[in-house]
Amino acid sequence: MSRFFLIFRHYFTRALRDPLNIIVFLCLPLALVALNMLGLIGMFELAGESETSASDIAATATVLAAVFMVAFQFFSGELLLYSAYELKEGPMRWRLFASPAPPRMFLAGASAASWVFNLVQGFLIFGGIALLFDIYWGNPLILVSVFLLVSIMSQLIAALIFQLAPKRKTASIIINVICFGMMFFSGFLFVPLGNSAIATFLTSYGTPLSLAWRAIVYAGPVLDDMSQAVFNLGVLAAITLVLAALVLILGRRREA
Repeated sequence: MSRFFLIFRHYFTRALRDPLNIIVFLCLPLALVALNMLGLIGMFELAGESETSASDIAATATVLAAVFMVAFQFFSGELLLYSAYELKEGPMRWRLFASPAPPRMFLAGASAASWVFNLVQGFLIFGGIALLFDIYWGNPLILVSVFLLVSIMSQLIAALIFQLAPKRKTASIIINVICFGMMFFSGFLFVPLGNSAIATFLTSYGTPLSLAWRAIVYAGPVLDDMSQAVFNLGVLAAITLVLAALVLILGRRREA
C-alpha cells in the first residue's frame, strides 16, 4: 500500500506542478466565465438595468459555473491518458516496469491521481467563480453528487479510450472531439442549434454535460425542480455504470 501512495503522490504532484495543467484546466475556465460575465454586466449597465438585473446576473453566473466546471472536468480526463500512454509507450516504460511495483499499480496510482485532481479542479472552478461573482449554491447533495459522478465518468471515458486507441495522439483527438462535441450539442459553442424538438432534446438531455449542469441548476439555484434534478442525476449514474462495465469487459478481453 505504501508503494501505491508513493506512485499516487508522484502523479498528483506532477499534475499540479505542470504550469500548462494549471493554465488550461483551472485558469482558462475561470477566465472564460469572467469574460462572459463582464460582457453581460456591461450590457445590463448600458441598458440601465444594473439594479433590477442582480438576480439575473447571479443566475447566469451559476449556469456558467456549472457548465464550465463540468466541461473542464471532462477535458481533464486527458491527464489520465497522458500517464497511461507514458506507461505503455514512453521512454521510461522499461525503467518503471523494472521497479518492485507491478505495472497495474502504476496505472492504478495514475488513475487515482487523475481522479483526485479532477475533484480538486471542479471544486476550485466552482469556488473560484463564487468568489468572483454572486452565485446560487442550491442543494449541496446534488452538487456533490454531480461532482463525484462527473469525475468518475471522466476517468472512465479516458480509460475506455485508452483501451481502444492504439496511440496517444489518436486518444487525445478522440477525447477532445468528445468534449467539444458535448459542448456543441449542449449549445455552448456559440453555434445556434435551432428550436426544433431534436435540438431541444440534445441541449437538455443529449449529453452528460447537459444532464450534469442542469442537475445543479434544477436543484434550487436557478430553477426549483428537484424531481428533474434527481432524474438527471439518475441518468448520469446509469451512464457511469455502463461505462464502468465497458471498461471492465474490454480490460478482461485484453488480458485474455
